[in-house]
Amino acid sequence: MSQLCKQCKILIKGRSDKCFCSPKCKNAFNNEQKKRTRLVTEEIDGYLHRNRIILNQVMGNAVKQMVDRLVLVREDFKFDYFTSIYINKENKMYRFVYDYGWMDFSDQKVLIIKKMVI
Repeated sequence: MSQLCKQCKILIKGRSDKCFCSPKCKNAFNNEQKKRTRLVTEEIDGYLHRNRIILNQVMGNAVKQMVDRLVLVREDFKFDYFTSIYINKENKMYRFVYDYGWMDFSDQKVLIIKKMVI
């Protein structure tokens, strides 16, 4: 049973599990996939990096700090964008952007922590 090349759609000769007719077609196909992925993730990556910059500026040299939520809102912090979640022993949830985490302490206050990297 013959297959068509995923890139150029010509008939493939050789192994039955072959997906591309040549390395050139394989590279072109994979480059297009990477381009599509990059276009989709570029905006989100921008939000994540911006969130980290904001937390870094707010924290300065502190390791733990309580701030008004309004401070982050004014800097256009995107609370819905984070890289991981951590739930501590007291069942309190921290959202992390790389090495900075925050927890909604109340409607007006946010606790920010910096994860110590060893």
